[in-house]
Amino acid sequence: MYIIELFFKLKNDIKNKKTKSKPLQKETEKCSHLFVPIDSTGKILACSKCGEIYKLKKGEVNPFK
Repeated sequence: MYIIELFFKLKNDIKNKKTKSKPLQKETEKCSHLFVPIDSTGKILACSKCGEIYKLKKGEVNPFK
């Protein structure tokens, strides 16, 4: 009996993971990003609204310096 319950639980978890990832992508597309530095060097930025992370490329100007 336990094995059958475990199987159904795993099946539901996999199904829920697939459906949860789609709305998150839509939310980040709608977000008007407000990037702030999250490390002391200021090379890694994160959106304060949705949490998207952006790394500055070599030679790219950091607006926070």
